[in-house]
Amino acid sequence: MATYRLPTLVLLLLPVGLPAQTPAERYEPVFEQLRQLTPRGDRLAVVHDLTLRRDVIKFHLEDGWISLATPVAGRTVAAVFVGHGSVSFVPPSVVERAQVKRVLGDSVIDSRITAAAFVFTDSTLAELEHHLTFNEASMPPGLAGPLGDLLDHLIDGRMRLVTQPTLMAALLNARENGFFYGHVKREHGEDVMLMVDPMDEEPVELLRGGKERGEKFQVVSEVRREEDRADTTTVAAGQREPFQLDEYRVDATVAKNLTFSATVTVRLIARQEGQRWVPFWLFSEMRIDSIGGAADSSFRDKDSPELWVRLRTPLRGGDSAVVRVSYHGDLIGFGSVMRGVLPKEYNPDLPAALDQWLFVKTTQTWFPRYGSPPQPADMDLTFHTPRRYHFASIGRLLETHTEGDVLTTHWVTERPTDQACFNLGEFDEVKLGPVTVQVNSDAHRQLSLLLFGQRDPGGDVGRDVATSLAFFTGMYGAPLFQSYTATEVPFFYGQAFPGLMYLSVATFQTLDQSGFEEMFRAHEVAHQWWGIGVEPAGYRDAWLSEGFAEFSALWFMQLRLRDNDKFFKKLRNTRRDIRARRNNAPPIALGYRVGDTGLPEDYQTIVYEKGAWVVHMLRNLMLDLRTMNEDRFRAMMQDFYVQYRGRRAATRDFQRVVEEHMGMAMDWFFDEWVNGTEIPTYILSWKAEPDSGGRYRLHLRVRQEDAPDAFIMPVPLEIQFADSTHALVRVNVHGPFVEAAIQVPAEPTKLTLNPLESVLAEIRTESWR
Repeated sequence: MATYRLPTLVLLLLPVGLPAQTPAERYEPVFEQLRQLTPRGDRLAVVHDLTLRRDVIKFHLEDGWISLATPVAGRTVAAVFVGHGSVSFVPPSVVERAQVKRVLGDSVIDSRITAAAFVFTDSTLAELEHHLTFNEASMPPGLAGPLGDLLDHLIDGRMRLVTQPTLMAALLNARENGFFYGHVKREHGEDVMLMVDPMDEEPVELLRGGKERGEKFQVVSEVRREEDRADTTTVAAGQREPFQLDEYRVDATVAKNLTFSATVTVRLIARQEGQRWVPFWLFSEMRIDSIGGAADSSFRDKDSPELWVRLRTPLRGGDSAVVRVSYHGDLIGFGSVMRGVLPKEYNPDLPAALDQWLFVKTTQTWFPRYGSPPQPADMDLTFHTPRRYHFASIGRLLETHTEGDVLTTHWVTERPTDQACFNLGEFDEVKLGPVTVQVNSDAHRQLSLLLFGQRDPGGDVGRDVATSLAFFTGMYGAPLFQSYTATEVPFFYGQAFPGLMYLSVATFQTLDQSGFEEMFRAHEVAHQWWGIGVEPAGYRDAWLSEGFAEFSALWFMQLRLRDNDKFFKKLRNTRRDIRARRNNAPPIALGYRVGDTGLPEDYQTIVYEKGAWVVHMLRNLMLDLRTMNEDRFRAMMQDFYVQYRGRRAATRDFQRVVEEHMGMAMDWFFDEWVNGTEIPTYILSWKAEPDSGGRYRLHLRVRQEDAPDAFIMPVPLEIQFADSTHALVRVNVHGPFVEAAIQVPAEPTKLTLNPLESVLAEIRTESWR
């Protein structure tokens, strides 16, 4: 009996517009309608053999029912399917396929499904209505569940925010912006979500449910659209957003009681038509006092970091608007490091005068931020602070004056930035050339009653900061700014901003002699070159900031202390950390995503530590083993910095500069160490036999394990001879093993593979056989 099959319907993103609508007047009704989405019994359609494609995402709905959902802001933006079908997600790159396998157990998604819910602000509705007939019918069972699961991951009801702002922006602005999101119920395996978010750097995404408390989802894989994948450039932050951020003017006050208040004016330029609602991010402890300028209202739920501002009228493309936001709140913290680090039983015996600190509770959202990631902009900053405190900010200080007990300072940035913060406290200041160090000397006197400490913390730290600044200037080139402030914070981390560095209280107190503190200080200084001087082009290029800064700090520590033992010990320690995670952690090429789906500390291990190892290996590849001259490496690093100073650079840009200085293609190196995760083990064996004329024939073999056969790496080998001389050569290790026989001038007594820790590898020896 012949079986008739309906032809497959392939739905593509077509330029089908929505009926003209006006932007929403208020946020709350739109949010509530989205949160209460339900299937509609009067908008049901039978589905047979329907295929929907979104780039590398493919839904095949073999048979079942689709129900459109209740409208949001007068639009149908959701649908739900129950029945039989499949979903596939095939990442186009080796790196992303490996990541999907690492997280979900297979390199692609190709799963049978029983249900799927969709929300969209693209052409999906028009396409569905074109290919399907919707009527009133009895509601099939199981429609509500998938839609509820979608909303559970998409909506934060407590703070009344949507986890995907691109969706909410389309609903509030009544625009079709290309957003698509599907929540899939698989027959086997956990639910997955597939999304196209045109505002993201890589819009096509595979997600799964969050694994940590309060986490709605995790990103498993992200890729560019097909039409963009051949493009080797990375779109700058802001070029995808509806608005271009042009300028900030900040007028902020820290009162005597430490209450913070500010009025911020933001100048925006519309990139797209019809934009009326603008999303900002602002610290949740800030309370809005007023909205003004071109804006007439806003929405922000209690404890939410999201602030939606409504413009008086929608903007046309190219129009500009100035938004004014006045707010206040608990931004400046006050506390004691001593109370935080000592056990409770010590408290009764603590000195009466504890160490006292001020600190900024957030360095990111103390002012309204726009864009994800935040866009850079010119900044004009005025601060009014109590005169008793020393103050520091990013930017160039234009003027300062005192009136009564209030110190007013005015700063401007010398170039657009997306990194802005300040600090204040009861500091002493140490000036060393272009460097000013702010140190809480009184707090350290209190801490030293119970903890050993440095005799001159400001001077000791300041000398390392000034020396590393000079060192990197000589090695890389001139930094962007003329003066720098290193300011102490009561935390155990550092952070760099343009011309401003946060340094931990620990680095001012500790007597550590391992070289760690020299590295810590130099790392934050190095960000003035890597991360600020040269900005990573995209999230995958994060190692060009953190890995380069970590290598720079390691290099500085080696030469500053003139202590190779500490240098090699640091390399060995980080090698141990990297090897321990080599089979589980993602590669450097995943950038900021490295810590998202594994251990949080993977980001430090891979992006910082392995990133530093990659630069260290290039240093050794360019090393002249006969003279130990490093001029080629220094020239390469300086060339890269000078070419991209004040600009954005991607890994491929760095690779191009490396290739110019190496005189050869370096795809193999970057594929192995940046895109890959293998850490090889090399096993050396050798024997020597007398040859003619007092020479010897040296037979050597290097076996390679824990890496694929295609893995290749030149590895230095040191040969020590009976006459107390030695030689350094490179062995190109490729495949399961390499063997060589070479004539040497004297009897070899010892062979050491990788003596300079030139390669991130484990080394073993075995007897010749």
